[in-house]
Amino acid sequence: MKDIYKATEEVIEGNLDYTITYGKQDEIGRFIHGFDLMRDHLKKSIEHQQQYERARKQLIASISHDLRTPLASIKGYVEGLEDGIAKTEDMQKKYLRVIRSKTDQLDRLIEDLFEFSKFELEQLSIDKALVNSQDFFMDVYQNAKLDHQNEGIDLDLAGQPPSVSLMIDSGRIKQVMANLIDNAVKYEGKKIVLNVEKKGGQLLVSIRDNGLGIKEEDRPFIFNAFFRGEKSRSRESGGTGLGLAIVKYIIEAHGGEISVKSEPEKGSEFIFTLPLYVNQRDGLH
Repeated sequence: MKDIYKATEEVIEGNLDYTITYGKQDEIGRFIHGFDLMRDHLKKSIEHQQQYERARKQLIASISHDLRTPLASIKGYVEGLEDGIAKTEDMQKKYLRVIRSKTDQLDRLIEDLFEFSKFELEQLSIDKALVNSQDFFMDVYQNAKLDHQNEGIDLDLAGQPPSVSLMIDSGRIKQVMANLIDNAVKYEGKKIVLNVEKKGGQLLVSIRDNGLGIKEEDRPFIFNAFFRGEKSRSRESGGTGLGLAIVKYIIEAHGGEISVKSEPEKGSEFIFTLPLYVNQRDGLH
């Protein structure tokens, strides 16, 4: 009992590595086993929270840098225009293109932060409505193909999507698709294939690319908030490490799951599911 009292004091003081040695399998032994389970769970919980806080601080530092860089660039090009350095129309257009690119980068950073703040506060709205899967994914595919038509990207659809009913937030699922396709492009995927098929009581959607792929050690963490595997590449493209965390939240809020298969230098395949709409009277549709 003195050992238990001592262990309790140690835990209160923050020493979560303190163990009690007791070999008997009686009531006291079971109590000590339960105490150790509680201590271990508390230790892991605190370590997880500390890891999360470190990542949050790292994000703030990174965002400060990432915001400052395009702002400095915009300022420099605006001053160049004001000072008349860009004398020809072609040079002025070049300056304006850079300014536009940098403002787009800032917009992505701010939008990710805004979305994630709502996600953390559990205020990321999900407004579902009944849609036809074939119409929806054909529209997504055609818009994505149009968006990337001037980038040398071969975006294909592997067959006609099935025509089933889904109860989804169309805007949020379009956000998921845009994020996954943009990621494929960002990581040098030149061939991207979208596949949609019905499997049991759910719709299975995959986005496969032939880009750089994801390192094996990074794969378990890519859906974690703040995680940025290729930090230099993320910074260059304006990424915050929040996009895939938001994607995961949206898919799970729809009752689905998301996973990834990837091999470095060979590409990645992101796969997510959406449950089919169930009419209580008639069954699946």
